[in-house]
Amino acid sequence: MKNIGKLEYCLVSLIAITLFNAFLGERFASTAIVSIVIALTVIYKGFVVIDHFMELKAANKNLRLLMRLYFVVFPAMVIVSAFY
Repeated sequence: MKNIGKLEYCLVSLIAITLFNAFLGERFASTAIVSIVIALTVIYKGFVVIDHFMELKAANKNLRLLMRLYFVVFPAMVIVSAFY
């Protein structure tokens, strides 16, 4: 049997965060707070996917920066739109 490695723990944490976001969306009425929390978890999940699943940790710094900006800019727009 294969030992559970770091990649499997990352996958389980991403699934758990996704289920937590679904729980927040179903249970809480405050859309601004829920939108902010979900946007912040999307940023975290994006960074984990970039580093571990896309293996861009050792890639060109410009490429990694552009990918990280993608996962910062769009959730930031969600946070800003939660207040309007």
